[in-house]
This record gives sequence, C-alpha cells and structure tokens, in this order.
Amino acid sequence: MIQKNSTHDVTFTDLTHDAMGVAKIDGFPVFVKDALKGEKGQIKIIKVNKNFAFGKLLTLHEPSPFRKKPICEHFDTCGGCNIMHMNYEMQLSFKKHRVKETLKKISGISPPIGNTVAMNNPYYYRNKAIIPFGEQDGRVVAGLYKSRSHEIVDLRRCHIFPKIYSDIIRAVKALVIEHDIDVYDEETHDGLLRAIMLRHSESTGDISLTFIMTSGKLPKKEIIIQSIVERFPVISNINVNINQDKTNVLLSSKSKTLYGKDEMKDTLLGIEYTFNHRSFYQINPAQTEKLYRAAIDLADLKKTDTVIDSYCGIGTIGLTAAKHVKAVIGFDVVKDSIRSAQLNAKNNDIENARFIQGKAEDVLPDLKSEQVDVLFIDPPRKGCHKEFLDTVIAMGIPKVVYISCNVSTFARDTSILNAGGYKVTSVTPFDMFPQTSHIETLALLTK
Repeated sequence: MIQKNSTHDVTFTDLTHDAMGVAKIDGFPVFVKDALKGEKGQIKIIKVNKNFAFGKLLTLHEPSPFRKKPICEHFDTCGGCNIMHMNYEMQLSFKKHRVKETLKKISGISPPIGNTVAMNNPYYYRNKAIIPFGEQDGRVVAGLYKSRSHEIVDLRRCHIFPKIYSDIIRAVKALVIEHDIDVYDEETHDGLLRAIMLRHSESTGDISLTFIMTSGKLPKKEIIIQSIVERFPVISNINVNINQDKTNVLLSSKSKTLYGKDEMKDTLLGIEYTFNHRSFYQINPAQTEKLYRAAIDLADLKKTDTVIDSYCGIGTIGLTAAKHVKAVIGFDVVKDSIRSAQLNAKNNDIENARFIQGKAEDVLPDLKSEQVDVLFIDPPRKGCHKEFLDTVIAMGIPKVVYISCNVSTFARDTSILNAGGYKVTSVTPFDMFPQTSHIETLALLTK
C-alpha cells in the first residue's frame, strides 16, 4: 500500500474525465492534476483512499509534445480552467475521446462520433460570470474558487471572460473596500455581499451587473452606481439579487433593479432575444450559432413538421426552428423563461410557436395527442427525468435531437432511450467551454 507523502517516479497512461493524469503504482491508480498522458515525472502522494490516491506533480522528466504554457497567471491555483496546459489540438481530441469512452462505459454503445467542433479563438468567450467575494487574512478577495474547494482565488485577469470583466471586477472590489461593505462569510453566514454577476450581449455590447447579497439594500447606492456607470458606460443595468439561504446556489428568485432596466437583447441566427439577469442563455454565442445550425441540419426539418422544444429556456432552439416547420411547442419549468420565450416569439413576428410553463415530465404526457415529428432536448446538467424519457418512448417520436452539457447524464439518458427502441445515429462534441474539461454534445436518435 502506498503511503501519504511518499514520492514516486511514474508514467501517466491515461486521463480522467476531468483531465487529471492517471498513473499506476503496483497497479494502484493515482490521479494527478496538470499531468498529461504519455508524460513521465516524479509525484508526491497527498491523499490515499481505499481504491485510489491523489498525487502532486513535483518534476516532469519527459513532458508531452502537446503540453503548452498556460497564459493565465492563476492557472496553478484557480479551478476555473483545468486544461489550459494542453494545446488546443489536444483539448479537442481529449473531448472527443471522453465522449466516446463515456458512452461506451455508461450506455454500452459505440456510435459514430465526429471531431470536436472548435472555436476560432478559444479565449475570452464566456458571456456570463459569477464572481464570489470573501475575506482572507483581513483583506477583501474576489475571483473564482480553487479546484474542489470554496477558497477564493483573488483574480487579476481571467482569460475566458471578456477582458472588460476583469476591469469591472477590480473596480467593484475597490468600491467595496473604499465604502467598507461587509463581504459574506460562508461559515458564519455573516456579511452582505456574496458575489457579483456579469452578463454581456455580443450584438449590442451591453453589460448587466448584478450584486448578489443577503439584503436588498446596497450601501452608498447612489455613489457606487454613479462611479461604476461613469467608468463603464457599457453597463446598461444594475440589479440586486437577494439570497439569504445557506446554500451553494448563489442566484435566488428574488431581485430588484437599481439602475436601468433588467433586460438585455442579443441576436442569434437572425433572431433577437430579450432576457433578464436570471434567464438561462448559452454562455458562448459564437459556438451556440454553430451548434444550433448543426442541430437544425441534423433534424432535417420539413414545413409539415410539428416539433417540441423541451427545456426550452427563452425559446432559442424552438424559435430558430420555427421558420422551417409547421408548429413549435416549447416548455420549461421556469416561469420567467416562458414569459421571455413568448415575448421573443412576439417581437420576432413568429406566430407558429407556443410555450408552456411546467416540468418536462408533467407537460409532455399532455401532448400525447399531438403528432410530433421532432423532439429537441436541451436539459440542465442533471439530464432528463425518467418519466419524461418513458413518455418520449411511449409517444414514438420519430427523431430526437439531444443537446447536452453533461456527457455522463447524456449517456445515461441515451441508454434509456436505446432500450426503448431508439438508435443513436450521430454524435458530435462542440467545444463550448475551451480551456475546461466541460463538453457540449449534439446527437441524433431515431426510432
């Protein structure tokens, strides 16, 4: 049995799902952050569990030809990016391999898998950021969490957010310090400011700033708003989201607007969308357009088709499909999202789409009498409820286009659909989250 704090010379033979290097010592697996497959190096054992251990890379004896120096000064400590030490070619290859292996392991299928669809520029792409605030050694910090912890890394510059986000974060932190605003302590549940959220519209350039706080009262409100807006005139609205719960979920359903109107507009594939600070909206607009084009092409839509857009959010997939089909029915559990979807249909003069508020597993059975030709599925990370998938199978919908941000739940759900008579005929990974091990997957299943 290997011992904690012991050192070993190893060869890394594989990568885990979250891109940790895998080495074996007398057959016992050890997972090591920032190590790449094929590399040789010396590691120190930092934790030993019953069936595996974790190690720390001390020295690289033989680096991989696919290794690159991360451009971010925070890479060694921050948990925001975990594969920036891979060159982009390897990042894309890793994601395709992970989709293939996960499907084989969880669902037992090996469908054809396309190459990962790349970004032209895999940096500064993320249009939404939630930045927690805290205190360390008597000073205010703001940034992202360290990997597998809630310790905040005090960010100077992030390379997956728009560059202006880093400037705004530093400016807000300076105002928090200047005006002595209490920051939140997760352990004691004391303090006012938990985090800020930034959202950006690619088409208008507008930025939304939301203070996530335990109270709706922002101290020195007028001074702070004036200072922020004068320095960053692209900020079109400032909100307070009030969260008093002891939870890791930072955004609550209770909020108020301090400046401007809690509304943003963005355009995808010629359709203008209106959304607010709480709405779900894809975080990578350039890749989202590629993804939606591919999804529409994959569905091979006809003017006589009726399609369902499940987990529809503000209606982006359904409204993109609407001009190609007879009718669109969308549904989502979030009331605000459905209101936005209905408004987006109206504002774009789309009359053949209707949207229903409710859980997917509750709404779909009510649509059994509809002759549905294509079902679009774009669920949250937890995937689909089994009742929903059972209803899909019972309805015998001919084509299912599944978009997933979690390859493990995608594999689980496709296994259920496969057992119900659906065949996965096509799978393509999309790199929606460069520099991280997260993967977006597009698949077609046919009855």
